[in-house]
Amino acid sequence: MRILRKNKLIALFLLLMLSSCSSLDNDEYKILNLAISKYVFKELDPEEISKIANQYKVSSSEAIDIIDARMRNEQYTFTMSDTLDAVDISKDNWDALHYNYIFNEVKNRSDQAIPVDFSRIEDFKNIKRVAKAIDNKNYVGHYKFHRVLFDKSGKRAYLQIDLPKDQIRFGTVGLRLKKENGEWEFEK
Repeated sequence: MRILRKNKLIALFLLLMLSSCSSLDNDEYKILNLAISKYVFKELDPEEISKIANQYKVSSSEAIDIIDARMRNEQYTFTMSDTLDAVDISKDNWDALHYNYIFNEVKNRSDQAIPVDFSRIEDFKNIKRVAKAIDNKNYVGHYKFHRVLFDKSGKRAYLQIDLPKDQIRFGTVGLRLKKENGEWEFEK
């Protein structure tokens, strides 16, 4: 009887561990899709903004609105690495996460690269992932995503994205997220 109870407890523990990993995996792809929807886009060209502002005799912000309206009807493409890289944060950023953000990460999860399951990457209205770079004006670049760092509370996360090198904004950005009412959102 005692062995049976012990086996049940072990089985329950293993089941909880598997469901916890599965939940974090699901959240990792939810966060990845959210990041793609918000951070993968065609950059505005400052020269085009000036050109539109002069052509229509409007302010720069109104010129941006005109360009945005045009861009909503375009189909853009991007490529992304086939691997979610291990988290690569400098000591200063680690310290800031731990002390300023009071972030206590789940251990042994984000320190290993894993292949991207592209079947879990969503399709978006005007941005499409393609396998190879396309040489045209609607290609926005190659993005590299890192594993999501999760806080032990399950309510906070951190994601790094390596932005395309040929854009105005480039380098690595770190994004902090929080889970509110079961949905992930970027912190302001």
